[in-house]
Amino acid sequence: MTSELPPSITVFSGDTPPPGPRRYDTHRRMFIGPMPQKVISHTEKQQSKQGSRRSNSQDDQDRDEISEIIKRNAFNFFIREGGRPENWGEDEERNVVEEMFRRWASSEWSQLWRSRKEQKTTSLTSRWVGSSFEIGQFLGVNILKGTESAQDVPSGSKGSRLIISSLSAQKQAPTTISVDRTTFATAPSGSHSENEVSEPGDSINTGEYIHASSSTSLLPSVRPQGGGSKAHTQVSLSRPMLFDIPSSLVQGDGAIKGKGKARAVHYTDAVEEEPAPPAEVLERTGTQALLDTSAGAALNPASVEMASTSEAGSDLLGDVIMRDRMLVRTYYSKSDNVGVRNRFDEQVHRTTRDLLDADSAEYLVIWRKDRLELYTDYVWESVLLFLADFDVQAFQDIPCKEWFTGHKHIAFVIPLIPTKTHLSLYSFVDSTFCITCPPAEPSHDGSKRRFFLLRTREGTNIFIFKHKSRSRAFDWIWRLWLGVITNNRERKQLGHKLPLSIDVRNPRVNTKVQIDIPQGESENPYQVFTPENVIALCMKAYSAVPDWKSLIERELSRGKKLQLAWRQDTDLDWIWLDDDIYGQERPWSVLFGLALQQSIRPPTLEIRIAEHLPNHIHLKNATRLHEPPAIEGYVERIRPNSQTRQGLYLSTHDGNLFVMTPSHAYPPSPPGLAKDITDIEAYGESLRKSEIHRGAMQIMHAIGVNDLRDILVIRRALHPVLQESHKETPGNQKFDIWASIREQPEERTSADNDDEGGEEGLERVDDKVHRRMRRSFELLLTTGRVVRFETHSCRDAAEWIERLRALVLYWKQRHRLDANEEMDLAHSRRPRLTPRTRVRHDENVPPESPPDMGAPMPALGTLYSWCILDGCKPNVKGGKLFVRKGLWGQYKYVQLFLAAGHLVHFRIKPNSSLHQATHKKTSLLDAYVCSGYLAAVALPRGQYNANTSPDPRRYNDGLETNDPEEEMMFMIWYHPQGPHSEHSAHETTKSSKKQKALPAISEERKVLVFRTRSRLERDAWCYALNCEIERLVRARRDREIKLRDAGNIKP
Repeated sequence: MTSELPPSITVFSGDTPPPGPRRYDTHRRMFIGPMPQKVISHTEKQQSKQGSRRSNSQDDQDRDEISEIIKRNAFNFFIREGGRPENWGEDEERNVVEEMFRRWASSEWSQLWRSRKEQKTTSLTSRWVGSSFEIGQFLGVNILKGTESAQDVPSGSKGSRLIISSLSAQKQAPTTISVDRTTFATAPSGSHSENEVSEPGDSINTGEYIHASSSTSLLPSVRPQGGGSKAHTQVSLSRPMLFDIPSSLVQGDGAIKGKGKARAVHYTDAVEEEPAPPAEVLERTGTQALLDTSAGAALNPASVEMASTSEAGSDLLGDVIMRDRMLVRTYYSKSDNVGVRNRFDEQVHRTTRDLLDADSAEYLVIWRKDRLELYTDYVWESVLLFLADFDVQAFQDIPCKEWFTGHKHIAFVIPLIPTKTHLSLYSFVDSTFCITCPPAEPSHDGSKRRFFLLRTREGTNIFIFKHKSRSRAFDWIWRLWLGVITNNRERKQLGHKLPLSIDVRNPRVNTKVQIDIPQGESENPYQVFTPENVIALCMKAYSAVPDWKSLIERELSRGKKLQLAWRQDTDLDWIWLDDDIYGQERPWSVLFGLALQQSIRPPTLEIRIAEHLPNHIHLKNATRLHEPPAIEGYVERIRPNSQTRQGLYLSTHDGNLFVMTPSHAYPPSPPGLAKDITDIEAYGESLRKSEIHRGAMQIMHAIGVNDLRDILVIRRALHPVLQESHKETPGNQKFDIWASIREQPEERTSADNDDEGGEEGLERVDDKVHRRMRRSFELLLTTGRVVRFETHSCRDAAEWIERLRALVLYWKQRHRLDANEEMDLAHSRRPRLTPRTRVRHDENVPPESPPDMGAPMPALGTLYSWCILDGCKPNVKGGKLFVRKGLWGQYKYVQLFLAAGHLVHFRIKPNSSLHQATHKKTSLLDAYVCSGYLAAVALPRGQYNANTSPDPRRYNDGLETNDPEEEMMFMIWYHPQGPHSEHSAHETTKSSKKQKALPAISEERKVLVFRTRSRLERDAWCYALNCEIERLVRARRDREIKLRDAGNIKP
C-alpha cells in the first residue's frame, strides 16, 4: 500500500512494529522553492551583527572550522542517527565527522555559499537563490528531532540511582528520597503487542486498591511483622531513604496478595548523605530554612502556608495574607440556607430562585486574618445632585475621595466564620469558587485599631470569584479551605481537615494506589506529596500489576513521561506548576484538589501518560499514517478576472493554509547560516523556540486562511486563463481527493526538469504561456471557487502539489477521527444520539455500556494535551466558532486561532475563496474567561432561557451533540492592548514609554461571546485560554506585582 501513495506520505501496516522515537518524534517542516536574494542578504547582516560565523568555506581553514563544530557535537549526531552510547569510540567519531562533512559539502546550499563567497560583489544575477530544504537541518541532521529517551541507557548503568527531591520547589533541600533505578525498568521495544491480553490469573480486579503508605517516607526501615503493620517512629530528615515493596506482600507470579487489605510501602536501609555546608544553611531564608529542621517538622500545613505567604507579601500592609484583583459576581438571597449542604456551585446556581443580582465587576480582594475585603474605585454617580444640593452621598462618590481618604472604597466585607461562611468550588472548568456568608459591614467603633463586623440584615450574600490565573485561583481555594490563623497560638479553620489518605488512579490499567497522608502537628505532608515523589511511589506500586509493562512501560520506553492530574468528569487539570505567579513555591500543588471534594462529583487524582498531539493516525484497514511535513514558501496568486499576479507567502499549520504578504512572511533561516555552535543541544533548543515564535508571528500577521478540509482537488493548471469556478463535486471520483491522492507522484516531463525557474527560465523557451501554466497549480474548493498559484519553477509546482495532497489526506482523516473520539467522550455523559449499528448481528457481542462519568477515558490525554502547557506549537488552539463582539448584535462565523497570547479571527463567508483576517487581534493580557451558566446570566435579559430544551445536531465531520445552550458558551472580558503586547507569550516585554498604563479597577472592559458545537469543545477552549493567560501572567511577573499592589487599602 505504501507504493500507491506519494513519497511524502508514510504508511505502515498493522503488523509492522512502530518506528522508534528518533524517527517520528517531531512535526517536520519543509521550505519549498528558492528564497529571495534580499532575504538571504538581510539574514547574513543579522548574523554578522550578532558576531556569528557561517560555515560555508572551501579552503582547508574553513574545512577545519566545520570539522571542529562536528567534533564538538559528534556524539550527539551519533545518538540522533540511531547509535548506542556503548558503541561510541574513536573509529565511530572519525566516521561521523567524515560523514557529516560529506553531507554538507554535497548539499546545494553549501555550493551556493561557496559561489557567493567567490563573488567580489554581494549582488547576484538572479533575484532567487537556493532550493527546497527541511527546516532544522544542520550538517545533514535535523536537530529539531528529539534524542533518545531517558530510559534507553547502557546496560552497565543498572545500579544507578535517581535522586528525587522531597520539596518540589526547594533548590537546596538536603532531604531526598532515593529511588532504585530498577523501579523504572521498561519492557524491550516490540516485546509486547499493543492489544496484548493478560492471562486471567495475572489480571487485577477493577477498582482494587494498592495501598502505599506515604507516612513511612519519614520513618526508619522497619520490617513488617505479622503482615503489613507500619512503624511510626520519627527520625531525622537529613538522610535519604529507599522505599520498596516487601517480598512478603508479592506472590511468585507478580500479583499482589489480598484484595481488600492495606498494603504498605516500606523502606530499606538509608543511604548516608553528606550534610549541607554551614554557609549554605546560613544563606537560607524564610520557610526554606525551617522545612528541613526539627522546627520545620513541627509546622502544620497551615503554618507553612502562612509563613510562605508572609515572605511572598512582605511589602503588604499589616495582617494582609493574600491580595489580588479578581472578577467577582455578587448575589443576595433573603434565605439563610442557600445551596445544598453548604455547597453553591454552577448546578445549584441554575436551580436557585429569588436571587438579587448585583452584576459582575473587578475588585481588589484583600484577605486579612478573619475576613475578606473587596475594594473598588470611588465612582462619581450623582454629579447633578452634587452640584445642586451638595448631597453627602454624592460627595462620597467623587473621584477625589480616594486622594482625601488615602484608600480605595471598601464595597464588601466577607467574615470568615467557621459555622456561617462556606467555601465551595463553583466551576472546575473556569477555576471559579464561591463564598456564601451573612451580610456584614465594617465598623471601627470610634477607634482605628479596633475593627468589628456588624450584621446588617437577614439573608445570605453570595460571591463568585474568578481569578485570571488558574493556579492562583486554586491557591486561594486551598488556603481558604484549610483555614486561617487568628493569632500565634490559635488556629481557626473553616470546618475542613486533611483526609487520612488519598487515592491515585491510573485510567489505563484501571487501578488505584492509596497513599496515607501524615497526620498530626509534627507531620508535614508537603514533604511527601511532591509530584516527583508521588509518581515514584505509584510506579513502584504499579510495577506488580501485570498490564503495567505492556500498557505503560512500553510508552515510557519511547520517551513519554508520567504526570499527575486532577480530573472531574471529562475535564483535566494537569499538575505542572511548582511556584505561583509571583515566584513563590506552591508545596500544595498536588494536594490542592482535596479542597474541591465538596462537589457533587469530586475530582480524582490520576497518574497519566503526558500525551502530546499525535503525529500519526490509524486507518480502518489497520494501517498507520504519519503526519506529512508542513510546508511553506513563496508563490504568486493569479487573480481570476484581471489575471494580475500578487506575491504571497503560504504556510501550513495544523491542517490550515495561511496566506501572508512577503513583507510579513517570517521565512526560516536558510541552511548554513548557523553561528559558531559549541553545544548542539542548546542550539537545537534555541532553534525550536525561535521556530515556535516564527510560526506564531505568521499566524498573527496572516491576511487569510483556508482549512485544508475545504480543498476538493489539487491539480496542475489546465487552461492558460484561470477559470473562476468549477463544477466538480466530492462524489465525482474523477476529481475526488481520495482518488487523486492515491495516484502516482505528479508527472514531471523533461521540460519541467530543465526549467531553471524565474524570468531567466522563461527567456529560454518560445511558449512562455505554456511554461507559466506548467508552473502553476490550482486548488478546487468545496465552495466552487478555484484558486491558482504560480511557483518559481515547474519542479516547485510538482512539489507543492504532492505535499499539499498528502496534507489534505492526513488532516481530513485526522479531523474525522477526532470527532469520533469526542463523541466517545460525550457518551460518558449521555447516550448516543445515533446508536451504533452492526452489519452482522452477533449475540456474543455485549451491548454498549451505559454512560459512566467515572469511566477511564484515556482520550482525555489528547484533548488536554501537553502541547498546550509546554507551548511546543505555534498554534496553541484552533477551530471554527460563532463569536459576537459585545452583548448585543449578531453572531459571526469565524475561524479562531490562539497564538502568542492573542486570539486571531478570520471571518468565514459563504462562497469565499479565502477567509479574511480581521484587523484587530484580541490580547489576553488582563483577560478573564468565564463559561457555562455564569456566562449565560451575564447576557441581557431575554437572550437566554434556561428552560429551553436542547436540539440534537449533526455536523459534517460526523459530530453529534445535544448539549444545552449555556454548556456551549464562554465569554472573554478583556482590555484592548497596544502594539507592545504583540510579542510571544514566552518573552518578557521590556518597559517602554509606549506601554499602556496599568488598567484601573473601574475601567470598562470589552466582551467577546463565543458559542461552540459541544460542551467538550468549549471546555477544551477554556482550558487552552486559561493556560495561555497563565503563561502571559508569569512572563510579565513584574507587571503583575505592580498590578496587585496598585491602590491603597484601609490599615
